[in-house]
Amino acid sequence: MDSFYEDIVKRDNGTLGKMFPVTSVIGAVILTIVVNVFPMLIGYNIIFFTGMFTLLIWFLVWYLNRKLKVEYEISMVNDQITATSITAMTKREELCSFTVRDCEFIGPTSSDRFDSDKANCEFTLNCTENREIVKGEDDWYLLVNAGNYRYMLVFRFNADVYPLLRRFNPRATVIKPELVRGRQ
Repeated sequence: MDSFYEDIVKRDNGTLGKMFPVTSVIGAVILTIVVNVFPMLIGYNIIFFTGMFTLLIWFLVWYLNRKLKVEYEISMVNDQITATSITAMTKREELCSFTVRDCEFIGPTSSDRFDSDKANCEFTLNCTENREIVKGEDDWYLLVNAGNYRYMLVFRFNADVYPLLRRFNPRATVIKPELVRGRQ
């Protein structure tokens, strides 16, 4: 029987994500007015060049605002986990792919091991809503040993993925009695 799990998380950009689009559009409007009106007031007829410059400015504003929209997709098919970054809702980039059996530890970021595991990793992939990793029961991490290097994948925990993690790597997964079938 094949098992499948998929979760898409949209990155919250915080204050920067809310302020940058507004300020960039206001700045582009002001720059458009200055670049196009000021030469005409002085008496220069260079509307073609200023028009091209204006188009370049608006394209840059559009491009940067789209780049701020980042989503992460965590998919699990049987024991294979794939983490993907989706930028501007079009560009997909695979961040990592590994099996659950390669994990040394699977547990919440509030565990005692988290800080020491993070210090002993080459890099950490944060696939949660927050820019910074928040310690708690809502975010879990997978400590992956990929031969020559170790890395950590932090993801938003969902109760649907717990039985799959326990099935394919029961020793490394932290026990949550309320999520194990048959227990009350």
